[in-house]
Amino acid sequence: MKTTNQLLLLGTLSLLSPAVVAQSQAPADTSQWKCESCKFEQGVSGTVDVGAGSVSDKSAEFGQYNGLDKKGGFFIGDGSVRSRGADGSYWNMNASNLGLDTRSVDAEGGKQGSYKFLFQYDETPHRIANGVQTPFIGAGGASLSLPAGFAAATTGAMPLAGQMNSVDLGSLRKQVGVGASWIPASNWETAFKVRHETREGNKLTSASFFVNSTQLVEPTDYVTDQVDASASYATKKFQLKFAYYGSKFQNHNDSLTWANPYGTAAFLGTFPGAANGQLALPPDNQFHQVSATAGYQFSDKTRLSGDIAYGRMTQNDNFLPYGTAFAGPGGSLNGRAKTLDAALKLSSAVTDRLRLNAAYTHNDRDNQTPQSLYAVVSTDMFAGTPSTNLPYSFKQDKLKLSAEYAASARLRGSVGADFDSNKRTYAEVDTTRENTIWGKLASSITDKVDLTFKLAHGERRNTGTFQPIAGITPPENPLLRRFNLANRDRDTVGLRADFMPLERLSLGLGLDSSEDKYTDSTLGLTNAKDFNLNGDATLAVSERTNLRFYANRQVIKSNQAGSQTFSTPDWFADNKDTVDTFGLGVKHAAIKDKLDIGADYSTSRSRSQINVNTGLTNPGFPDITATLDTLKLYATYRLKQSMSLQAGYWIEHYSTTDWMLDGVTSTTIPNVLTMGLQSPQYRVDVLRLALRYKF
Repeated sequence: MKTTNQLLLLGTLSLLSPAVVAQSQAPADTSQWKCESCKFEQGVSGTVDVGAGSVSDKSAEFGQYNGLDKKGGFFIGDGSVRSRGADGSYWNMNASNLGLDTRSVDAEGGKQGSYKFLFQYDETPHRIANGVQTPFIGAGGASLSLPAGFAAATTGAMPLAGQMNSVDLGSLRKQVGVGASWIPASNWETAFKVRHETREGNKLTSASFFVNSTQLVEPTDYVTDQVDASASYATKKFQLKFAYYGSKFQNHNDSLTWANPYGTAAFLGTFPGAANGQLALPPDNQFHQVSATAGYQFSDKTRLSGDIAYGRMTQNDNFLPYGTAFAGPGGSLNGRAKTLDAALKLSSAVTDRLRLNAAYTHNDRDNQTPQSLYAVVSTDMFAGTPSTNLPYSFKQDKLKLSAEYAASARLRGSVGADFDSNKRTYAEVDTTRENTIWGKLASSITDKVDLTFKLAHGERRNTGTFQPIAGITPPENPLLRRFNLANRDRDTVGLRADFMPLERLSLGLGLDSSEDKYTDSTLGLTNAKDFNLNGDATLAVSERTNLRFYANRQVIKSNQAGSQTFSTPDWFADNKDTVDTFGLGVKHAAIKDKLDIGADYSTSRSRSQINVNTGLTNPGFPDITATLDTLKLYATYRLKQSMSLQAGYWIEHYSTTDWMLDGVTSTTIPNVLTMGLQSPQYRVDVLRLALRYKF
């Protein structure tokens, strides 16, 4: 029976085979074939958002960089447009925050593999404070005057009532740029970009006449022009790029002059030239740099890359007078400095398990500004001992070596050594050398548990002995050690654990700690510790709901010693900063493919404690605190496939206490005329509603 069935099957197949062969030889009809995984977009597409928002209160601190510093409504305008042609031509355009001072527009277009053009415009606000009070007339300009008869010996005697002017502190940066790139020949690409930036506004500064000080409004009126140009060559194994960068900075104000609020007849009788003061503002300057970058792929496992850049900085503005009543030195600083930056990196996978890495960097700043003897005028009142300028230079060399080894699919380790050498001129020590060894171990204990452990030890030593810098008046205490130059031992440790106890739940816990010991420092920073503990979790409650959570605590401690008598330590200070943060977020598809809602909440608490021990029973400093609470609610409702409604609500509450600011008015300190700045406090609500159209 079995043999009969097999013969029947063979006979049937033999009858069908001519038809099958004939069909296989006929050309296939591919006209209806479709590539589901490769979509080639053509035509025009994009999104447009139009709506309105409202800010509940005016706050420079809340709107510091986001443009939401003004009370009232604002326009919501965002959009993006894309176009693709069958011949490879394309263009993109994006616009965001058109109704705010953070607005930006950028566009790029061209032909793929041939050329492209680009345009960029953006604004960035920096709001500092609203409504500071100053008696000076002309705040925001380069010359500040006072009402007639204002000057007095102390702030309490000044006629401030009815004479104070309200000024907002802040600035607005505007930048516009254009550029292009093209491929003139195979493997080559050239590009250039020019940018023009302006920054206008004002900021807080201060000045003094002998022991009397005052806070002033400094004008900001800067222009910066930048140029980038490059030519690149690339093959599968070799890459090369030459580039030029240039920057020119201009300040439309050379100086800030102000009337002396303490310039009474008796004061000016003793110091007749102290009726007005003068501050130099940032001078015009330029920076030019040429660079080259190259890389070579020796094999699939080994690559060598390097770069070198040479730059030149110049500053040649004419000197200002030493003061309003003192002549200047004449001429200019003729300031100039050269920079040389180079780097070399080699990476090689010696085996499938072992990879070796080496990186070397060199940074050289050669300050070639001529040295001269200059007169010294103290607080625009009297001449001091002439002094010579000290053109600071440095050379830094870094070498980093590391090895990575995969012992198994679940265990990986790496070790390394970093070497850092710094040579400086006009510093207390000529050379410091820092060596660090470190190790890292990562293990996947199970499919659901990952552990990472890091450990490092570093030692910094300076050559020779500390020598106070000659020419600095008053001289430095020879026992003082600056923390960036002093001998230091640093130990760091880190531990990270990630768990996935459930398919929908992941947990993470991390700990980082470091300690710096300055055992050779008699005066200055003697010890510093940084401790950080963090945790996070994500939970997929269902296909529609996701939760996320994070928490962090950071504690920073430091100890320092000082001397009031230019000798051994006679006072000590302990500082402790504690920062706690917590965040929780949820995203929920309330109506599948129709309504998405979500919420994000974060809170932060910080406290700074300062304890100074002088051997006397003086009252301690109050703590400095800050609290920040932020809640954001958002929802997206799809009216139809191409249109959706977006809504958002943002509430933020910020509260601080700072004994250096709180309660300090313009008359609190007899010899310091302040603007009455207080520690920031605000509660702001922001409501947004917009319609998004997709085409």
